[in-house]
Amino acid sequence: MKTFLMSAAFLLVGVVVAVGALFVFRVPIVSWIGPSTDKNTQIVNAVTRTQEVALVTLGIEGLEERKTEDGQLLFLSIPNSRATFVRYSFDAKLGLDAAGVEIDEQSDGSFVVRIPSFIVIGLDNQHVETAESNDVLSWTTPEINKDEIYNTIFGDDVEAEYLSKNGELLQDQTRAFYSTIVHAIDPDVVLEFEFAQ
Repeated sequence: MKTFLMSAAFLLVGVVVAVGALFVFRVPIVSWIGPSTDKNTQIVNAVTRTQEVALVTLGIEGLEERKTEDGQLLFLSIPNSRATFVRYSFDAKLGLDAAGVEIDEQSDGSFVVRIPSFIVIGLDNQHVETAESNDVLSWTTPEINKDEIYNTIFGDDVEAEYLSKNGELLQDQTRAFYSTIVHAIDPDVVLEFEFAQ
């Protein structure tokens, strides 16, 4: 019994000393036993007013595949492959910068509305998943450049293609947009539209 009491006393003293040391040396015990928190600091450097008008939203989905075959090892061609698959989806907003729209009144009382070139205003709801498939000796084949794949999906050439393929739809939407505004004020106004090439 005496040994038990001595062991309990030493244990109690050890616990008290350990807890005291935690407070004295300010050991972050909470990070050991409590939930961790993440911090994110964000600073808004500038706010820019824009007059961009979204006329059409395209829902885009696709799968891009890149593959390399027949690696090289000591002047030998080794049949194997490395493949990268990028599955993507996003909404492309097409429209115009309304600051570039010019409206001229004609002598007969009608108006000519001159529309600037259409633009891609932005991409929303972007979702990209990447998967790779490699053979056993794929290390002998060159790496696949993922940045090149992303440029194929989101590059300027692709945006220009969206605009050219949807030119008629954008023109129709522009006519409807401005006609609705003007005819709400005066239903008898005649509008003529000129679109930049």
